[in-house]
Amino acid sequence: MNRLRRSATLLSVSALALGGITTGLLSSSAGAAGSTPGVTANSITIGASVPLSGIAASYAPVSAAANAVFKWVNAHGGVNGRTIKYIRLDDCYDLASYGLGCTAGASVTTLSQNQVLVAQDHVFATVGSLGTAAEESVESYLKQNGVPQLFVNSGSKAWDNPSQYPDLFGYQTSYNAEGKIFAHFIKTHFAGKTVGFIGQNDDFGANGLLGLTDGGVTVASANALTYNAADAITGSTSDIQADVATLAQDNAQVVVLDSVPGFTTGILEVAHALGYSPTWIISSVGADPTSVNYAGEAGAYTLDYFPSVTDTGDPWIPWVRKVLLADKADFPKITASSILTGNELYGAGFAVAFVEALKAEGKNVTRAGFVAAMKSTTYADPAITPLKYSASAHQGLTGGVIAKIAANGSKAPVEAIPVNGTVFSTGNSASSPLKSTTTLTISPIPAWLKG
Repeated sequence: MNRLRRSATLLSVSALALGGITTGLLSSSAGAAGSTPGVTANSITIGASVPLSGIAASYAPVSAAANAVFKWVNAHGGVNGRTIKYIRLDDCYDLASYGLGCTAGASVTTLSQNQVLVAQDHVFATVGSLGTAAEESVESYLKQNGVPQLFVNSGSKAWDNPSQYPDLFGYQTSYNAEGKIFAHFIKTHFAGKTVGFIGQNDDFGANGLLGLTDGGVTVASANALTYNAADAITGSTSDIQADVATLAQDNAQVVVLDSVPGFTTGILEVAHALGYSPTWIISSVGADPTSVNYAGEAGAYTLDYFPSVTDTGDPWIPWVRKVLLADKADFPKITASSILTGNELYGAGFAVAFVEALKAEGKNVTRAGFVAAMKSTTYADPAITPLKYSASAHQGLTGGVIAKIAANGSKAPVEAIPVNGTVFSTGNSASSPLKSTTTLTISPIPAWLKG
């Protein structure tokens, strides 16, 4: 078994234990005829299409952590008298037809799973669905059916398009903004170095490379390389082997990766086998140390929009751990001393934002009212940059800190440590200025969430 396939298979196996969470609810979860779909007097039903098996199964803890937050809220009285039902369906990153590593069935697509959520489960909204290409494939369907597409787990700038998709909202810092922040870091610390790039061959890679360019970093066309997301399922490593070999031959001294965790691992392993050791700068999407699970990631840089998972001074870290400890179904192995992962913080982050907007809307819940509440709510969120939406801005977070993956002896790293206290933020357009601050304001946890 080649190394990349091994990585993808391990991710798939790790998701099998979560298989039970994919079961949908019956259509009786819908409200009475004529009411807002998914809303009853005492409950609200939401859903998500997420990869619980296959190449991107390492992201399964994201939706699991969100579910833990919803369970916590339910156990403490719900939101305005309503409990939250969260249905997660496995879409295998919209790559089920490739077979290997996917347990959902070859005919499953992101669209087919969203059709189940909408037509059978009558969800109020999709919340925290994952994947750039996957979520782009259902934009029109959800819009046509009047279903809000909320807190998409992807940094594509496609989610920031309120004129065409007024009920579509992102959550994380965009790949464009991330690329611009990386560009500033490269120009400041690695001026004059040859820069290479390997990105996924969709909006993920394209947006990230555009951000580098917008930020003033030149990547020669011969060193701006891509990989096919389906390669890990088919077992092919030709893309990354050729890409890494090209960058090694061209002596690229700094390499930016816009890759999902399985490919991050594979790229680092191929480079190690070639004796190639540039400075690695890895997108937040593919840098989570626990997901990458490779000792060779130590020393790489990334963007982090959450506090360090070992930051004892941030109140959200112990709170999220407490929430996960209470959810033995989704997190049976977590202990009071467990180090959280970036994926767990991410899932908790958008779940907190959802319940805050739901609370702000009040007792009378409608889709239009919720979307309005999203744009007017002042969020208290675990993220270290403000979460804010408006009529003209649906991206969500706008920046973060540069962090370095900390070594863990001979074991795989478990955390990224901020390089300094500077928090950067910027927008998606080339003309959006890069702002920075060293004043970090931590949002307090609302009393009603503390429990």
